[in-house]
Amino acid sequence: MASLRTSAAYRIAFTYAAALAAAILMLGIAVYFAADAEFRHQRDERIAAELSDLAQEQGGTTGLSEEIAERERGRTTESFGYALFDAAGRRIAGRMDTTRPAPGFSMIVFRDPAEGPDRARAKALDLPDGGRLVVAVDSEAVEAIDATILELFGIAFAVVLLVGLAGALLLGRYLRQRLGVISRTANAIIGGELDKRMPVSAYGDEFDSVALALNAMLERIAGLMENLRQVSSDVAHDLRTPLVRLRGQLEQVGKVDGAAERALEQGDALLALFGSILRISEVEGGGLEQSFTRVDLSGLVDDVGDSFLPALSDSGHHFEWRAERGIAVCGNRELLAQAVANLLDNARVHTPAGTRVTLTLSGHATKAEILVEDDGPGVASAELPVLLRRFYRGEASRTTPGNGLGLSLVAAVAAAHGGAVETDDGQPGLRVTVTIPRID
Repeated sequence: MASLRTSAAYRIAFTYAAALAAAILMLGIAVYFAADAEFRHQRDERIAAELSDLAQEQGGTTGLSEEIAERERGRTTESFGYALFDAAGRRIAGRMDTTRPAPGFSMIVFRDPAEGPDRARAKALDLPDGGRLVVAVDSEAVEAIDATILELFGIAFAVVLLVGLAGALLLGRYLRQRLGVISRTANAIIGGELDKRMPVSAYGDEFDSVALALNAMLERIAGLMENLRQVSSDVAHDLRTPLVRLRGQLEQVGKVDGAAERALEQGDALLALFGSILRISEVEGGGLEQSFTRVDLSGLVDDVGDSFLPALSDSGHHFEWRAERGIAVCGNRELLAQAVANLLDNARVHTPAGTRVTLTLSGHATKAEILVEDDGPGVASAELPVLLRRFYRGEASRTTPGNGLGLSLVAAVAAAHGGAVETDDGQPGLRVTVTIPRID
């Protein structure tokens, strides 16, 4: 019982059942009074019609008395009661034992030979000779109908209450089961089972929507935790060599010419490394949507391609770019430009002189696609899935400058704009494709 009192699921279910019962009760009351009013109205119309028909009888008081007697001889238990009074108020015809009522409709008391005093609905009409004609109907018929309606409604309402109670218990149990699964899974995750995920049924209901949202959140958290572990390990590994070099250069300061300059270069490399890490963390941290505006991606690609042409030409690369006109996205222009620049710089640094590098922007129905490809040596197929990891550097790029964060930043920028990055074997060379949702 304690669980019923404290459970929000049962409170919701019982509240719904109570609201349904209250609605049915109000509907039953309204139906009862409407039916009662209609029955009484029909009764009054029958009385008025009978009185009007009887009052049209010709032959004066004698003829009217004979007509009343004739109708009383053929009456049933549901027929009318009649009374004719003279000008002095004495009943001179009709078997209905009652006092003379006032003209019009009224409730009267008459003496029933079998039951004693009883009530009836009557209408009285004054006659030209000063007499008064009364037609009445016993109220027992309407009262019996009212009692039957109340009895049936009482039974139906009791059934509704029982069904509502059973439905509330079943609904509360169902809600507790669905919520309990989510709660137990969450507790398992808190307890260290980080691979657990919220179960999703085949119904696709609101609980499944919540489960999917929670699973997406857990995947995001798991990804961030994996990135944190990877960064911690890779930073410790990749910083060891430059720090050792920096220490060695500092020991040579004052003893070897150029040692100070080389030490400064090592320090600048370390600062660039930490700057890249902070930039990626800033992008992945979210909240950049506030700075998003409409960006002419076609113009941006032209600008970046034009700015990189001298550097690629000086390094002996053959560079060309093509940008489809009229492609726009919603995003941060600076980050998008840096992502494209990182792709071109990656091709420049990791491919030999004479390599052809191509930058292409194309538009599709709902997305923009930026493709950077080269015909250089490429990377091994086994390395393609891990190229976007932070600090990852293939065996062929160990001797080249860099810190393994260029493509990681590209992936972070694409994800922040709702897009993705794919790496493929260009056979020969490497193909890197960035897709971003486009706008009109």
